Amino acid sequence: MEKLNNLVRLKEVETKRLYYYDCYQQEFESRVLALTEYKGRPALILEATCFYPEGGGQPSDYGEIDGVKVIEVIEAEGRIFHLLEREIKAEKVKGKIDWVRRYDHMQQHTGQHLLSQVCWEILGAETLSFNLGEEVASIELSIGQLSEADKKRIETRAAEIIFANRPIKIYEVEEEEIDRIPFRKKPVKSGLIRVVEIDEFDYSACGGTHVKQTGEIGLIKIIGEEKIRQHVRLFFICGWRVLKDYQKKEQILTQLASSLGTSIDQLQVTVNKLQSESKAWRKKCLKLREELNQYEAAKLMAEAQESVIDRTYFDRSLEEAKQLGLKIIHSGHFLVIFGVKGEGRDHLLLARSESIPVDLRQWLPWLREVFEGRGGGSDSLVEIALPGKQPLEEVVKEVKARIFEALSAHS
Repeated sequence: MEKLNNLVRLKEVETKRLYYYDCYQQEFESRVLALTEYKGRPALILEATCFYPEGGGQPSDYGEIDGVKVIEVIEAEGRIFHLLEREIKAEKVKGKIDWVRRYDHMQQHTGQHLLSQVCWEILGAETLSFNLGEEVASIELSIGQLSEADKKRIETRAAEIIFANRPIKIYEVEEEEIDRIPFRKKPVKSGLIRVVEIDEFDYSACGGTHVKQTGEIGLIKIIGEEKIRQHVRLFFICGWRVLKDYQKKEQILTQLASSLGTSIDQLQVTVNKLQSESKAWRKKCLKLREELNQYEAAKLMAEAQESVIDRTYFDRSLEEAKQLGLKIIHSGHFLVIFGVKGEGRDHLLLARSESIPVDLRQWLPWLREVFEGRGGGSDSLVEIALPGKQPLEEVVKEVKARIFEALSAHS
């Protein structure tokens, strides 16, 4: 613990948490109990605060104290530290939280309570963890999978509770009264227990900030999921985040529909038609590519003055070059050396006919040492990825000289 300056020296520093009693209070005045440092920043410990410190999956509030930005609020060693952009020296200060951020967190956190209870009600899934991110919130559920039908049932049930606009009550009970509250998850904290109740639906022991009625949650929309530790992590948004998400996606759909000359309602039909046409064109292109490869292979073999054929390609994929090379070596007595230009890496392809008795792998150590190549293959086909430090034409030329020399010595 950093040494406290003697504005006020107390053996026990207890900050009154104003947000416990009124989550909607945005401004406050407080006596300064101590000025110190935390995480390398000036920090204040106050007699009372509206600022929520990070905890329980909910990030801390931001805002200002006497016009100075509050960077972060952290609870540690039983104290609440208000980390500041610069030092404040005063015995009494005025604070103001960032209300837009606070209300967003209230919507997301209350939405999490509701969503967790719905998942328990419908699936018997316990919420194992909660995280409130800047754009998306998530819960980890004690189930291994979740179907699309399950997600729709969850969203629909959550909407029913939201539209009923049930009151949300926050109150405290003594530890010995815990058994009379139907908690979704029994609290482990001793002493006074702060209860957040969604009227006759969910009961949670929680120190976070919450809205007054379920209608303020707006909507809960599940936007994704992933596997984690044999469980399912569910990503969701609430309130204003849902509106922003809807507006963003509607803009994307409107632009797509406009670019395709259709309406949003007909977009799926139009896309299905385009996919069908694209599939048909791909088949035609593959057939034409096959015919072109056949023609190009015949042309390269006819023009060849020697058994080694080398080319550098800047307008085709490695797979296309490979298919061309295979046609050549299966049609005559040839060894091909193809360089293929890629976006991140270049590629080198070596392939030989069965009638050329040489193991192409013998050049792998040399290719790795000289060109920093990575790859491998068989005795008749080798593929190497190159870092692109040397012009590809020069690499192909140097490789051809090396192989041609070996073949000449062998013959």
